[in-house]
Amino acid sequence: MEKQTTKGRLQNLPLYFTKKVGDMEDKSWIKLYRKILESPIFENEKALKVWIWCLVKATHKEREQLVGKQIVHLEKGQFVTGRKKASEELKMKDRTVYDYFKLLKELHMISIKSNNKFSIVTVEKWEDYQVEELKIQQQDNNNATTTQHKQECKELYLTLFNKYKKQIEEQPNRVVQIISDLKKCSDYELLTLEEQDQIFLDLMNPQKRSEDK
Repeated sequence: MEKQTTKGRLQNLPLYFTKKVGDMEDKSWIKLYRKILESPIFENEKALKVWIWCLVKATHKEREQLVGKQIVHLEKGQFVTGRKKASEELKMKDRTVYDYFKLLKELHMISIKSNNKFSIVTVEKWEDYQVEELKIQQQDNNNATTTQHKQECKELYLTLFNKYKKQIEEQPNRVVQIISDLKKCSDYELLTLEEQDQIFLDLMNPQKRSEDK
């Protein structure tokens, strides 16, 4: 019965984690395939714990990390650790951590490069696990930025239109000069070419100027 409960939780994807980085919390998430239910490590709760810990620890982008006095370059899917540190974070004995690292290596789930100070763990096929979701996140961010930019441009357009419309209404004989002043305005350069053409046409059109914008 307990095992079914664990499976039920795993099917609620994606999984969310809050991992501690120094004194700050990195509220991010990782993708975990349902396929893990068929993996040998699912039958062993400690092996599963170590595997998920590796996924959470791995960096999602290339970066430099200072380890002691040495700068270490990390690729996506890598992280720096040591047996003692891993033991403390996983709350397992050093030997137990070593055994499960060895198991994950045998299953081609991770690879490890070690020296006498630390180890760099690489989650194999990291991009297969995570990259597609990162692309979706990036696309969402781009879409949100584009929407915000369009809204800002619309507000700027209306601000400029109303400002110069008022001037034209007050000085109808200076329409050409007022529009020339508009084109010299720094905010005018922030409009797209299409919006620049449109505001010119709208200001030159008496019917447009009379409409309530």
